[in-house]
Amino acid sequence: MAAKKTIEAAVDYFAARSHDAWRKQIHKANPKERALPRLRMRGGKMVDINKPWKDLDPRAKAENKVAACAAYAAVEKFPNDREKAADYVHKQWIKRNRADPSQPKALFKPYAALTEVEKDKDRAHIDQMKAALAVVQKAKAPRKVAKKAVRKLHVDARSAARLQAAATRLSALLGRKVTAQALLAAGVEAVLAACETPSRAWRKKKR
Repeated sequence: MAAKKTIEAAVDYFAARSHDAWRKQIHKANPKERALPRLRMRGGKMVDINKPWKDLDPRAKAENKVAACAAYAAVEKFPNDREKAADYVHKQWIKRNRADPSQPKALFKPYAALTEVEKDKDRAHIDQMKAALAVVQKAKAPRKVAKKAVRKLHVDARSAARLQAAATRLSALLGRKVTAQALLAAGVEAVLAACETPSRAWRKKKR
């Protein structure tokens, strides 16, 4: 079983996208109803469900999340059997909508007796929940931080000898070992910093 936070994130992801996808489908089938309220009883109150997820009444959101939880339960019970999972989703839908007179009676048939179009709606819940779980699990997975390749700076033999001599003297002064490579890298960084300082000041003046 997935972690509680993962389930909650998947439920939220599923509910929001399912609702907005449903709205898009309704508007496509009924263009004239795009701006009209679509009232449904949710949590003991009539609310308009024809609104984007972000503007939807909390009672309607809760209803969508219940459907999302049913989809998760179906995936958990039947992870490798899409039809049994879809059947479970349909049974849960019947329990939630039994008292809703606005729902067509034909939808209250057993899953096996539904048309393929209606079965596909239940199957879609399974596919969408699996997709939601994959998305949130990927988002929560720790990212691998690629180790930066450290490139060594190369100089000619004469310069290398001078650097080594300077590193030896500096090591004696500091009381700790300083390598020629570290001394060279520090010098390069100092030169770059000196070059960047007037450049930044000039850019500020130009603005």
